[in-house]
Amino acid sequence: MEPSEAEHLWDSVGLAYESAYSDNPTLHSTIQHAISLLPPHAHVLDAGCGTGVPVASALSAAGMHVTGFDLSGEMVALAQRAVPRGDFTKVSMADYTPPRIFDGVFVVFSHMQLSYAEFSAAMRRFVGALAEGGVLVLVGVPSDNYVQDQGMYEEGGYVQGFPAPFMGHLVKTTLFTVRGSEAFVRGLGLEVVSSVVKQFLPRGETVPEDQFFLVARKPGSNG
Repeated sequence: MEPSEAEHLWDSVGLAYESAYSDNPTLHSTIQHAISLLPPHAHVLDAGCGTGVPVASALSAAGMHVTGFDLSGEMVALAQRAVPRGDFTKVSMADYTPPRIFDGVFVVFSHMQLSYAEFSAAMRRFVGALAEGGVLVLVGVPSDNYVQDQGMYEEGGYVQGFPAPFMGHLVKTTLFTVRGSEAFVRGLGLEVVSSVVKQFLPRGETVPEDQFFLVARKPGSNG
């Protein structure tokens, strides 16, 4: 999807996205797990922040210093309203350069419309800006049960251009298998702390979707 198309999509879904996806028990528990691994008053990045709920809002409530960005101007405005103490910018993940070192980076359902090359480059920038002992949270939709034709996969356990239904739209996505995601994160030099797959039924939908929740850490000490 071209940046202008993606921006229009996210501008159009706005608060409806928050209503459909924010009440997710596994996501909430994953955020709290990550918070428990972070130092007090940590500096954290919400990459592709959406409306700011539930990720940035939970981090801010825990006393973290939140920086966020999103491709959608509408989402940035909603996030700033939801998290007044946060600092949010309108920019695409493919173009974002971290302005500082962060103790934690959260990439939650915000990367799947990128190409593999764009995602890989963005993640390398994020990990490069992650402090020693810092925490990465990666949440997305695993391809395992959706793309069973092994001929569609690239080396590394991912598929590009897969048409996935999303809030009344058919969106081209890059999806990893669970093992592919774990291997990708390890290839960035991180240690996988936890990796969980759960189903979640977004509000207004009739079919639950598979979701993976990965927490990883950069070797070293954040103390």
